[in-house]
Amino acid sequence: MSNDVGRIFGIDFIYFDLMLVTVWMALLFVRKRYKEFFFGLFGYGVVQFVDAVIWYTIKGTRIIDTGGVIGPHVFLTYFSFTYGMIMFSFAPLMFNKKIHVVEKLMWAGLMYCGWLAIGLMSKYIVWDDRIININRDMGNARIKQIIMASVGYAILLIWKVLSEFLDGFPWNIMKNIPYWYFGILIVTGIFIHFSMESTLMIAGIRPIDWEVLAVNSLLEFNTGIPILFGLWTAFNWNDYIPKSPAETEETEAVLTQTPEKVLVE
Repeated sequence: MSNDVGRIFGIDFIYFDLMLVTVWMALLFVRKRYKEFFFGLFGYGVVQFVDAVIWYTIKGTRIIDTGGVIGPHVFLTYFSFTYGMIMFSFAPLMFNKKIHVVEKLMWAGLMYCGWLAIGLMSKYIVWDDRIININRDMGNARIKQIIMASVGYAILLIWKVLSEFLDGFPWNIMKNIPYWYFGILIVTGIFIHFSMESTLMIAGIRPIDWEVLAVNSLLEFNTGIPILFGLWTAFNWNDYIPKSPAETEETEAVLTQTPEKVLVE
């Protein structure tokens, strides 16, 4: 498998992408998903630090050719914000036990279809077709990603096991999380990055490479999902602390609810 992961697109992709993230943020506010919005801002900071500081400035593994149309640091600020905001707010939308499964599916559809739409519009609509070419040399990053994802999920699992035997915050906030829910976390991480990778390939922005699609989808965002879920439970600990048997049954019912109707706030 190639260590180079790149994409080639026109400047108008940036315009469409900014429109999408604007709609996304507006909907977060309309739905009063303020915590998820701030997780998105946190995600922007994380992606900016990793992409601009570590990969571009320190390691030099991020290659950016904008043809002088836009400065590399300005580009990375845009790039980090749009993907950071959507990805890092989407994950807690999926974690939130108070959000009905139908609304979660709608957010998932908006993310996937939105990314696909902006890629196809950039390809087929003639607006500003000046080319930007970006590339990332993964090198030994795959091994690091496997280690990070494995350690992250191992810590969550240990936290869950300890919650069965230890009382008091922070241990017991994992007590009501069933073990099968770890599978949901992994699937969430896969879906987030699969959505980005597959839509870029469909739009012809990224070359079709099934190994890149599979490996990136499995690893890229799952390196951060355990951290995000740990933060989410810590910031919403009152939703996770052990309750009476009746309340515990209600909690498990929320995790397994079916889309019988959309809850309207």
